[in-house]
Amino acid sequence: MNNISNIEKGKLNLFEHFWTNSKDNMFLATLDKDGDFIAEEMNPSQMENLGQNEKIINKKLKDFLGEENACFLEKKYLKCLEENTPIMEEESVQVDGEERFYNTMIIPINDEKSGEKKIIGISREITELKLAKQNLEKLNKELDLLINQKDEELFNANEKLKALAFEDSLTGIGNRRYLNDHANKAISLAHRYDSCLTLIVLDIDGLTQVNESCSHTFGDSILKEFANLLKDSIRDSDILARYSGEEFLLLLPMTSLAAAQTLGKRLLEQTRELKFEFKGQEVAITTSIGAAALESPQDNLDSLLHKTYDALSVAKKEGKNKLVSFIDKNSYKIDT
Repeated sequence: MNNISNIEKGKLNLFEHFWTNSKDNMFLATLDKDGDFIAEEMNPSQMENLGQNEKIINKKLKDFLGEENACFLEKKYLKCLEENTPIMEEESVQVDGEERFYNTMIIPINDEKSGEKKIIGISREITELKLAKQNLEKLNKELDLLINQKDEELFNANEKLKALAFEDSLTGIGNRRYLNDHANKAISLAHRYDSCLTLIVLDIDGLTQVNESCSHTFGDSILKEFANLLKDSIRDSDILARYSGEEFLLLLPMTSLAAAQTLGKRLLEQTRELKFEFKGQEVAITTSIGAAALESPQDNLDSLLHKTYDALSVAKKEGKNKLVSFIDKNSYKIDT
């Protein structure tokens, strides 16, 4: 019996030590005959948290918490007793104008013999943890926004780099890389669907002499104006690129050689109508044009370029300012 008594005493001492020294808030509330809850016991941590002393023991909750706060708590306590099951929840409380957060568990005690109904409550403050979590969530949102912003900046930068890689810096149209990339796709589609396609090369006549006699800056203005003329003369589906210094290429999908010749003759005339002025003197330009159509299944960009430049060479030999179309190895059509 003594051993049993010692064990029970030891348990009681352990509980009293926990009750007195725990940083968790603990309390025992009893439901009286009037339906009010009485503060039967509170541990020191709970007392300190409420800013109260032992004078509130055996007082009604409403006497020291106020009618509104007491009513709010008593509704939960009554629900706990009615359902006869513990309730755990996170709650916030205003303490000295500061919001504080707690994890609270209330446990019902329904004593059938005595008829007493009590609530044991254990409440652990989690304000620092809650605020840390809120700050972490805020930082995560800010980080997500920053990552999205950087992703967008990186995407835009890549798009700009891509544009620069495929764009002629002087005229703003495609460059040699742009043409090579798009031409191979267009030629492949023409072969697949057995459709026509024509390549045109345009070379500004005598631009080297203009650069030497006037200036390279003046020559650049001619290149820009000529590029604008070509841009305004083609369809969205056509591919335009500055291929070298004064040479421009036009790849015309779904376009026969005859249709390309019509465009070429119009460009000859429009180029002649361009007028420039340098130091009070009018400067006119012309262009020599070579054209070749996709014909055999073996034709690719290289073979098409070879035929087109072959036709351009003939145009230059014939006195420039002409359109020469490649018909076959030894046959050409010349338009002026």
